[in-house]
Amino acid sequence: MFYLSPVARNLLIANVVIFILTYYLIPDYITLQFAFFNPILPGSPELLNPNFKIWQPFTYMFMHGGWTHLISNMFALLIFGSGIETFFGSKRFLIYYLITGIGASFIYSFVNMYDMQQFSPDSEVYAALAKTPMVGASGAIFGILIAYGYLFPDNEMIIFPLPIPIKAKYLVAFYGIYELYSGIQGTSLGIAHFAHVGGLLVGFILLRFFGFGKSHY
Repeated sequence: MFYLSPVARNLLIANVVIFILTYYLIPDYITLQFAFFNPILPGSPELLNPNFKIWQPFTYMFMHGGWTHLISNMFALLIFGSGIETFFGSKRFLIYYLITGIGASFIYSFVNMYDMQQFSPDSEVYAALAKTPMVGASGAIFGILIAYGYLFPDNEMIIFPLPIPIKAKYLVAFYGIYELYSGIQGTSLGIAHFAHVGGLLVGFILLRFFGFGKSHY
């Protein structure tokens, strides 16, 4: 029988419900309010982005760009979340999930600001970087992914369609390298690769230096 732990279950429900509400009801207004906009506009006379709201580093995690985006993130939460929650305990799991998601937004923001500095504020590329928000639970999901690889490194998994089992630590390492490479190369436009890298990095810091790598038992 498949076990879905309480916080993982509630996060899954919240993401699905909020996605349906935001995707099918006045999506433009909701995106403007609750998606994550880069707070700083480097080189611009405004400096502060008028679209940024202080709650966006939290709320963006519960919004998604489409069904495929939502399903891929919730599938990972379904597969890995309960094991991590059981190890951490529910309260610590929720704290970890939120910190990795929020931390991922700030790392994405720093990289985004660096990219914006490479262009004139009058350019189309600068405008696109400034006006395009980030949505999705991926930063927190990658935090869960590295927690699984860190805590259960030798657990073997089958990744469809490959028939060969792969250890969790190698799977996480592969994903990390892929996301970093894709972010540097600018491949898969529309995907916040550095938010994924941010989730991995913040998760590792919490696991290695802040005691999240220890069982709550």
